Amino acid sequence: MSDRVAIIVTNYNMPEATDKIWDYVQEYVDYPHDFIIVDNASDLVAPSEHTSLFLDENIQTCGGWLAGLEYADTLEEDYLAYVIVGTSIELIPDHDHIRVMAEFLLGDDNAVGIAPAIVDSSVPCWFQILDRGSGKPRRTWGLDHLFTMWRADWFNSVGRFDPELVYAWGLAEETCWQARRDGRSLWVHEGIKKKKHHDIGYKMNRMNMTGEDRGRLAMLNVCEVMPKKYGESWMKRLSEEFVDASWR
Repeated sequence: MSDRVAIIVTNYNMPEATDKIWDYVQEYVDYPHDFIIVDNASDLVAPSEHTSLFLDENIQTCGGWLAGLEYADTLEEDYLAYVIVGTSIELIPDHDHIRVMAEFLLGDDNAVGIAPAIVDSSVPCWFQILDRGSGKPRRTWGLDHLFTMWRADWFNSVGRFDPELVYAWGLAEETCWQARRDGRSLWVHEGIKKKKHHDIGYKMNRMNMTGEDRGRLAMLNVCEVMPKKYGESWMKRLSEEFVDASWR
């Protein structure tokens, strides 16, 4: 296994946000990486000029990330980790976020997931990854998929993402549950941070649907898929099973 990581971004009509992440990585990240941008058939504005893979149709968030992971496979690198990125994030402060997370995984064989803390509590997010001011890694029970690094050998062993979770709702919950089930640890690092710009693509009328419509479709999707796998109490199970109180 190498120490290299693959950074995977799915872009749909948001080249400005995609390029901002690209520019940040080019300026501040010197850790070995491949930056993979998947264009999910952007149809309102031109794709990012840094795009690695152009899709013929919009296969939504989950499909885009899976396509990026498959593209990473073609590079024939034995990656340490994958970084799953959403275009609604902003990385702060000026720092090599990738190095901090990768070196943490290299130093802790049991850890499989790590993400920067979120600093803007005014937007919907998981409370357990909000910055609490320690400046250090803090063990947690769950992560998001805004800029999260997953150890590649473990992530591949659990099948990556379920493609049936089309809109990506439930992906993070399931992956974190799988990690806890396997006795592996998850971490939020309060020494590196990110902001989330909630529904920015919808506010810019770039998504060909409203945020409300996507939320409705995503909820229908996750409520169809998850009960088949985890029962009717799937949400409670995925957020509470294999959780130690100290991680809250």
